[in-house]
Amino acid sequence: MTAPLIRIGLRTIILILSGMINLHSALASDELSLPSRVSAMRMSVASYERIPINTLLARPDHYQMRDIRITGTVLAMQTETITNRLICGRAHERTALTLEDDSGQIEILDLGACGENVGALKAPMLKTGQRIDLLVHISLPTSSGPSGSSVETTIRYIDLAQE
Repeated sequence: MTAPLIRIGLRTIILILSGMINLHSALASDELSLPSRVSAMRMSVASYERIPINTLLARPDHYQMRDIRITGTVLAMQTETITNRLICGRAHERTALTLEDDSGQIEILDLGACGENVGALKAPMLKTGQRIDLLVHISLPTSSGPSGSSVETTIRYIDLAQE
């Protein structure tokens, strides 16, 4: 339990020291989130190489356990309230986005108050048709589970795309 917290803390310290983020006050969009999520970070997603969706899907093992940048258009989104408190200790919202770029489509998750999205912009605030720039964490599930997805993509940071 402490290893993931140490990993998150080290990532945050590295980002702060590299000058890539500025702390600013913002409220979490999750209606069910706790006051501990009052601050959010501002970071430069542009400092990450943009990976096309088809490249990620063709070689997900190449990106395993890495944070990568994806830019695309929100095609669909579905937000649900997860009441199972065993998952992260509280009820929270989870939003699934379908994102499309010129090369393909992918489903991306924002885990709300239980996730690691450090930005002020949260997935439920988005609208279909918006172009967004994302920093996402890639992991390969150990089993294909109910969705059968070969790659799990969770949001670390969302920004509106700069055209």
